[in-house]
Amino acid sequence: MLIVGPEDEFNVALSMELGAKLIPVERRVFPDGEVCPRVLGKVAGERVVLSMRMKAGSCQPNSYIMEVLFTIRNLKEHMKADSVIALMPYFPYARQDAIFREGEPLSSKYVANLLEDSGADAVITFTAHLHRISDIRDLFSKSDFLNLSGFEALARELRRLPLKDPFILGPDTESINWARELAQHYGTDEYDAFGKERDISTGEIRTLTKQLDLRGRDVIVVDDIVSTGGTMANALKSAREMGARCLIAAFVHPVLAPGSLERLLGAGADIVISTDTLEWVGSRATVVPTVASVLSGR
Repeated sequence: MLIVGPEDEFNVALSMELGAKLIPVERRVFPDGEVCPRVLGKVAGERVVLSMRMKAGSCQPNSYIMEVLFTIRNLKEHMKADSVIALMPYFPYARQDAIFREGEPLSSKYVANLLEDSGADAVITFTAHLHRISDIRDLFSKSDFLNLSGFEALARELRRLPLKDPFILGPDTESINWARELAQHYGTDEYDAFGKERDISTGEIRTLTKQLDLRGRDVIVVDDIVSTGGTMANALKSAREMGARCLIAAFVHPVLAPGSLERLLGAGADIVISTDTLEWVGSRATVVPTVASVLSGR
């Protein structure tokens, strides 16, 4: 097995966990924005794990997808890799897992089709936002698709904190599943979630709170993605008003559009914890052990 990807901390750690050689990828971008990823090594006849992540804060999913597609096809068609597993810790366009308004694309399925057509034998991701896909074969019909839990890594990091009477809180209706999943990994049954209304045209969010007795408790507000931070900020403020002692903002994917981190801190977050599914200097919880375990069959 070979790891193919940038020589960053994530891939160095993954290669060490697996005892696999890391083949670097040079990520060249031309002045007009065209990408030209170059694999700096031989891969003929090898099982390859292509490991590439997006950058938090300045996410460019379109360029990222093209990098991944070009590299998969290059590895299979020209460089003669035996098989290619695409490790995409954050799966772009997963939120568009249904046609919400007439004339919109079914983006998640189209991205899956592109990956399969490029030659990916398998795709590995974490906590993909595919709420409306009941059967993953509706999305990936030719390639294997592994949607791993990013909450395992969050729970591992949270258990290192000396929390007082912790309570896990999802900031909206959909996040009750994330709160439950984190609670299972963390080892508690103390969790709940608020509600949310979103205007599908403007994206404006309204948080629907419920009264919870959080007096003197450390509250972990958890979500799968923080993009603008609006939903989580509303929940943080409400938890503080209900008497929370310490507020932890915990999330898998640190998309973190400009101003979002400041929004979380301004809403009262004492601690911010995310995984490293995207490149962000503030990531404290790593998913590398989970990837390594799956790839090695442990």
